[in-house]
Amino acid sequence: MRVNNKEIGQWLVELLDLSYTDSMSKSAYLKYFKVLGIILAVVHLIGCGKSPSVDRFEMLNRSIYGFNKNVDRFLLKPVSRAYEAIIPKPIQTMVGNFFQNLSEIPNIGNDILQGDFQYAQRDTARFLVNSTWGLGGLFDVAGKKGIEKHHQDFGLTLAKWGYTESSYLVLPILGPSTIRDGVGLSVTYEMGVPAHLKSVALRNNLMLLYYIDTRASLLKVEPLIGEAVDEYVFIRDAYLQRRKYLISGEKEETATEATLEGPPE
Repeated sequence: MRVNNKEIGQWLVELLDLSYTDSMSKSAYLKYFKVLGIILAVVHLIGCGKSPSVDRFEMLNRSIYGFNKNVDRFLLKPVSRAYEAIIPKPIQTMVGNFFQNLSEIPNIGNDILQGDFQYAQRDTARFLVNSTWGLGGLFDVAGKKGIEKHHQDFGLTLAKWGYTESSYLVLPILGPSTIRDGVGLSVTYEMGVPAHLKSVALRNNLMLLYYIDTRASLLKVEPLIGEAVDEYVFIRDAYLQRRKYLISGEKEETATEATLEGPPE
């Protein structure tokens, strides 16, 4: 099955068009994850016949990276700049805190799946404190009390279960990932709140705000990325180093790596 930029672009429009009916909006998500599943399956089968390599699908990855860059240039970046310019910084901070608080739910689930009950208790405490005293997560009260943020997702759970080595893969719209993290993406999403909202319009609005807020937070690292000889390699290495750090703690996390979060939760 061949998927071209026009088809992916049409699906992106469906995902962001909140005037669509529930069935059409759901269909758009199903289309995206169907194509994502096909990509993951195909690259996995291709990779089975090749020697291990961190970026064995570089040609495909660079093609998708180019598509993503055009989407970012003409859609995401202009909207994110407007968001940063119009929305006061304190409000942006509260928006970021709100989504960080929502992510505690899949964090807790993955803590339990990994058998890390100490972190499960801490993440549960963070969620309860910020959801109550932090007014629904708008304020990071738990952080000020010394309960620091701890990131988890199902891709990391798979790594803790033994799937440690996985080839780099750039996903349409969602950006840097690996085969393992791509598989974990849908599970992490299903563990979160947005996937279970009855109102499709509310879910779409939340996801759109999440992407805009996340993209706005990346504007500050653009000069650093722009100085790279090869942007693709720079982002790939930063993503893989961050994931390595989250899995094993073998490398200190840098400021640049900290901005390259995984899939939305």
